[in-house]
Amino acid sequence: MFWADKVAEEVIKSGKYKPYWVDDMKTPSGFSHVGSMMGPVVHSMVYRALKDVGKEDTFTFVINDFDPADDLLPEVRGKYEKYLGMPLKLFPSPDPSFQSMGDMFAADFVGSIRNLGVEAEMLSSWELYHQGKFDEVIRLALDNAEKIQDIYQKVSGSRKKEAGWLPFQVICENCQKLGTTRVFAWDGEKVSYKCESNLVKWAVGCGYEGKISPFGGTGKLPWKVDWAAHWKVIGVTIEGAGKDHASKGGSYDIAMTICEEVFKYPHPFKLPYEFVLIGGKKMSSSKGLGLKAHDLVEILPPQLGRFLFARNGIRSQTNFDPVGTDAIPLLFDDYQKAADAYFDKGDEDSARAFELSQIGKIQKPPSVRFSVLAQWIQMPNMEEEIKKKGLEEWAKYARIWVERFAPDKDRFTVQKELPISARELSQKQKEFLRNIAKELDKKWEGEEFQTRIYDIGKELGLGGKDAFKAIYLSLIGKDHGPKAAWLILSLDKNFVEKRFNEV
Repeated sequence: MFWADKVAEEVIKSGKYKPYWVDDMKTPSGFSHVGSMMGPVVHSMVYRALKDVGKEDTFTFVINDFDPADDLLPEVRGKYEKYLGMPLKLFPSPDPSFQSMGDMFAADFVGSIRNLGVEAEMLSSWELYHQGKFDEVIRLALDNAEKIQDIYQKVSGSRKKEAGWLPFQVICENCQKLGTTRVFAWDGEKVSYKCESNLVKWAVGCGYEGKISPFGGTGKLPWKVDWAAHWKVIGVTIEGAGKDHASKGGSYDIAMTICEEVFKYPHPFKLPYEFVLIGGKKMSSSKGLGLKAHDLVEILPPQLGRFLFARNGIRSQTNFDPVGTDAIPLLFDDYQKAADAYFDKGDEDSARAFELSQIGKIQKPPSVRFSVLAQWIQMPNMEEEIKKKGLEEWAKYARIWVERFAPDKDRFTVQKELPISARELSQKQKEFLRNIAKELDKKWEGEEFQTRIYDIGKELGLGGKDAFKAIYLSLIGKDHGPKAAWLILSLDKNFVEKRFNEV
């Protein structure tokens, strides 16, 4: 059984997670990396799996735009350091078309996951707080501050915080910073706070002291408490997390315990999932490491992007490194095999991975391999063949792969002049080329001509490797290349005839 269907089955059988409400969340702290798309796709798969067995379910995605900005990407450094510590929703946007940097990064990420068919309703943490929906849980958290400290210590083994610690931060009324404020008193109506200059290393507070109601969006809960609070406020019953959060005693366990013991709300179904690695390394938005989510949208069709996260399941790490590798062609190959499994009633898991990767109507992919198509787009005069086979869409991605990611062995250019290396061919190889030139006046189909080329080589006593090497060296200056017949037929007949006779 496919992993998403197993999750759905487990959720239903437990009988504890009704109504079925799937949720995920993301802090828009930078241009999100590819790994950030794993969570939204995982949750989308589970949402669809529940729907497919006739269960009514809801799917939301929270943008944590109330979180403080604690770092800057290289492209926005300079004049923006003074705003560090502000909520992302208030942090000025480098792009004037957005009201805040949080909006800018959120729009970028939401656009990317929408491209992969993530159908969640988008919620803003900032708006939820300002609508007063967190007021009840804020009061519960402040009234149970000592209990929350005990939970941190019991679940994770961490030390207790300083005496009088309260699980809340206020937006400073003077400088609008959130990350630099420390709440030190709560009288049941208002909290007292100070905006401290050295509370954190990444932002400087202004020193202001004040007293304010904690309700209606004047501040927010720290993130482990905030996570649990979101579950109660929204009504979440199913929410996954990456394995760094889901390790024993980690933030997932802390939030779940707070959810039950402080907020008196059943914790959601626990759904840990593995990372997506680039070249074996974990990606980071804040450090600008890894392929960006918006890059994936440009280099893969939506269904392939979705399939990348679906095929291996949630217990296996996905290592996707497209630069200078065959990772992209192999992904297309796997997708085509999964499609065959779906349409031919083959392997059930592969078929289901293909089905849940679709966006809209299920469509059969092209039968031509991506690696072959990548050769065709480098051959002159192959546009008609690409159109005839309905490959224009995939050809667009093949060009991107060849231009940006393909290793040198998969790139070639037909040489305008005879390559110097071709002059070193043996007499048999030169005769082989002259004999091919004599065949060019006939009308050939690719496979038929490929067979004829083999036969010409055999007639001269040439092995296949030496025969085809002669073709490639004379046309593209390499000792290897695409299928020779298609390469030759893609070129002007007079050009090939002249080149082979020139050799």
